[in-house]
Amino acid sequence: MKHLRITVEGKSYDVTVERLDSEEPASPASFVQPVRAAAAGAPVTAPKPAAKTAAAPGAVTSPLAGIVKALDVPVGTKVKAGDTVITLEAMKMYTAMNAPTDGTVTAIHVKVGDAVDEDQALYTLS
Repeated sequence: MKHLRITVEGKSYDVTVERLDSEEPASPASFVQPVRAAAAGAPVTAPKPAAKTAAAPGAVTSPLAGIVKALDVPVGTKVKAGDTVITLEAMKMYTAMNAPTDGTVTAIHVKVGDAVDEDQALYTLS
């Protein structure tokens, strides 16, 4: 038997577990109520992913999954290669989605706060 402390969703539990591959005699594992509770707060909900848009000609897709933090230019803006069009956050780091070529932003397929998947179309450049 082994005594362990396990934390699940912010609650810690003291448990006793039995190793099945050992020669110890079998006995029921005991379960103890939580030793501490997580601080109560508002429930956290993940943003729903934005609807995926099929990558059309000129569509610029996301290289990573993340949350849209900023739309840096409006539709109709002429951009040069390297200009930031959208800013994403992933793992508490901000990533600029830069225009791959010169062109005009003809459509933006996401809005601030949207969760996006890898390879999801973010905007269209023509």
